[in-house]
Amino acid sequence: MKNFTKYDFYIQLSFLIIGFLVAMIEDWGGWILFYFVVGIPQLISFLVKIFLKVKISPLFLIYGMAILPVWISLLMLTVGIDARITEIPGFIVIMALFYSPFMALLYVQESHNLYLSLK
Repeated sequence: MKNFTKYDFYIQLSFLIIGFLVAMIEDWGGWILFYFVVGIPQLISFLVKIFLKVKISPLFLIYGMAILPVWISLLMLTVGIDARITEIPGFIVIMALFYSPFMALLYVQESHNLYLSLK
């Protein structure tokens, strides 16, 4: 468990830095890449931590409640459901464009706090 949290923190920090570098190098397309470069590893890490017995903090729960609907909405939009039904998932994805970078920073901070608590 301790090794997982250590590696997880460094992996999350690395992807966050890589995501910001990609976003700065590219134009608007870079910012879209940022969401996936940072978001996919964080989603995988979040799901792994749910099934492991780790200390769940309020920040971890807030992250999950804010980010999981975004990925579910993206899945719904890519599957191609009726246009009337996709209005709400589309709104969730657009709102996530504004708060996801802050949530990514908070998730890395939470990973660091978890790593320090197990040290």
